[in-house]
Amino acid sequence: MCSNNNLAAAIIVSIPLSLGVTVIDRSVTLFANGAAPSLRSALFSGFRAVARAPHVAFMGLDNRAVFGVYGATYVAKNAAVITCEHGGVDPKWPMFFATIVVNGGLGIMKDRYLAKMFGTGVGGGSFPMASYASFLTRDAILIGVSFVGAPLIAPTVQEFTGLSPVGADIVTQISVPACAQLLATPVHLVGLDFYNRPEVGGRERVVDAIRNSRGPIAIRMFRQGYVFGFGSLCVKYLTMFMLDDV
Repeated sequence: MCSNNNLAAAIIVSIPLSLGVTVIDRSVTLFANGAAPSLRSALFSGFRAVARAPHVAFMGLDNRAVFGVYGATYVAKNAAVITCEHGGVDPKWPMFFATIVVNGGLGIMKDRYLAKMFGTGVGGGSFPMASYASFLTRDAILIGVSFVGAPLIAPTVQEFTGLSPVGADIVTQISVPACAQLLATPVHLVGLDFYNRPEVGGRERVVDAIRNSRGPIAIRMFRQGYVFGFGSLCVKYLTMFMLDDV
C-alpha cells in the first residue's frame, strides 16, 4: 500500500508540474539558439497554449518527456526515503544517488530531445559527450542542493527566524533550490552550446554562457523553486497525508 501511495503522490503532483516546466524548458531552449526573439515572447506563447488546451499540451511529445522525468524522479525519491526509513537507515545519500541516476539519465535524454527538436545543431544526429557531461553536472548540483542541502539548512533557518518547522521547511525548500540555478543555468547553457555551436572555443563558450544566463536565470530560478521546491513539498506532504490515511 505504501508503494502505491508513493507512486500515486508522485504522479498526481507531476502532472501540473510537467506543464509548467515544459513551457519553461522549451522557451529557454528556443531563446538559447535564437529561434525565439525573446524569452518573454516564448514564455507567453507557451503558457497561452497551455491555458487554451491543457489536455493537448499535456499530450505533446515534449511534455510527456518532462512528465516522465519528474514523475520517475519523485517515485525514486519517495521509494528511497520510505525504504530507508523502514530499514532504519539515513535516507540522505541513498535518496541522492537514486534520484541522480533516474533524473540524470532521463533528464539528459529529455534535454537531448528538446535540443534536437528546437535546436540548431550542425551535427545532425550526433550529440556531443561534452553536452552529456554538462547536463549531468547540472543535475548533480540541482538534486544535491534541492534534496540534500535544503533539508539540512531548514533547522538553521528555523533557529534564526523563529519559524515553525513546517514554515522553515517551506521557505528553505523553495528558496535554496532556486538559488542553485545561479550556478546551474550557465552549466546548462554550456551544454546546449556544445550542440548548437560545436566550433566555438572553450573560453568563448563559457563567457557567452555566463552572459546569456542573465536572460533565463530568473525564469530558471522560478522553475527550480517550482519543480524541486514547490513540487517536492507537494509530493512530501501529499505522501504523508496518504500514508496517514492508510
